[in-house]
Amino acid sequence: MKVLFLTSSGEDYLSDSLLIGMRRLLGSDCVDYPRKDMLYADCPASARARIRGNAFTLYGGLLSESAIDRSHIESRLGSQEFDLVIVSDIWRQFGLFQQWREVLGPSRAVLCDGADTPQVYPHAGLWWRRPARWLLPPATGGYLYFKREWTEDSRFNLWHRLLPRLARRRLRDYRGLRRISFAIPEEKILQAPTAKNKEFALHVVDPEVRTSLPDTPEGYAFSSETIYYRDLQSSRFGITTRRAGWYCLRHYEIAANGCVPCFRNLEDKALTCAPHGLRPGINCLAYRSWDGLRQQVSAIGNDAYMALARGALLWARGNSCEARALEVLGTWKDWSQSARSGRSTKGDL
Repeated sequence: MKVLFLTSSGEDYLSDSLLIGMRRLLGSDCVDYPRKDMLYADCPASARARIRGNAFTLYGGLLSESAIDRSHIESRLGSQEFDLVIVSDIWRQFGLFQQWREVLGPSRAVLCDGADTPQVYPHAGLWWRRPARWLLPPATGGYLYFKREWTEDSRFNLWHRLLPRLARRRLRDYRGLRRISFAIPEEKILQAPTAKNKEFALHVVDPEVRTSLPDTPEGYAFSSETIYYRDLQSSRFGITTRRAGWYCLRHYEIAANGCVPCFRNLEDKALTCAPHGLRPGINCLAYRSWDGLRQQVSAIGNDAYMALARGALLWARGNSCEARALEVLGTWKDWSQSARSGRSTKGDL
């Protein structure tokens, strides 16, 4: 199959990890347009220096240029050269979606939403603050819509905001809504846990835990990915928590290095919202306070800890870039086959 993968110029962990997986599955039959320079080995150092998070994990030149034809994209769309078009960041690419919507069609396109907010396109303030954008084409009507921060507020209308929160939970979701999450390159995942010589990793994003641990810096603790990974690999536990949204690459970086994620208030996350598959006591710890976390950590023996660390690595491997690409393609194939067989894929609101 041949895939056109729409990109944007800035870093987007959802879009970029999915693109890595698609290119590894499909090679040059996945056409990134425009070329996502920051993922390629020939990305200038000056551009890489501007990438959020010190360009760790996804942005070390994992893609190499191949014979990809990026010319005359619009005419090739019209001739249906591409089996699937992935609008990988609808918040930034809604202009192209609007421009090409008639030639795309819901059976040949999927929309990905990696925004930190549960709001969806085009029902967020970004669009409704400008009257000229009120008539943007909707994402419903049969399109698959992959949403990272999917909660009861992920509604493809505005009137639901007039309802009490408990009443919103009784509303039906749009039938084309699907969950999705970031991914991590396979080569960044350890085969087995390494020897540990300390309790907690140095990079701590939870302010309460950070103030309770001596010599723990604020902000980014490392400027080198190698040293950052080495610190995780030598630590038993890594701290993570919700920030702008529930999701970040840090969850995967901790687990992929054989370090057990400790996730604050994980139980408050909606089941539809990423990250998916984290299970306290199986592949992570969940806590609500430093005292509670400290008690859990002190009660874990070596055998129990090794089971947790292996579970964390297994979870990371299940969320590799290739696994995520296969997941998206499989979901789309099932959806498009339903459309071709005459079964309705029209959306509910």
